[in-house]
Amino acid sequence: MKEFNNYMEQVKYSVAQMVAFNNYPNVSENYYENDLQAGTLQSLEDGNVYQWYAVEIIGNEDEETERLGIFWDEDLEIYIMPVTHFGT
Repeated sequence: MKEFNNYMEQVKYSVAQMVAFNNYPNVSENYYENDLQAGTLQSLEDGNVYQWYAVEIIGNEDEETERLGIFWDEDLEIYIMPVTHFGT
């Protein structure tokens, strides 16, 4: 597993393009049914998702995309990255 110095370095390694999509929970009401990691699901249930992004990943899904919480939305046919931390 690759080590990163910070979150942005990890995002740049895994994501080719990203667009803010903060209206995602209103557009895709069934997002809980997607294949979510346990940590991402817990953050969603606790209301700890601060931003949503529609992303294009580099390569295939792997450990790095899983660590970012990136998942495939079947209905919209796009990858979604929830940001579950708030930083400055």
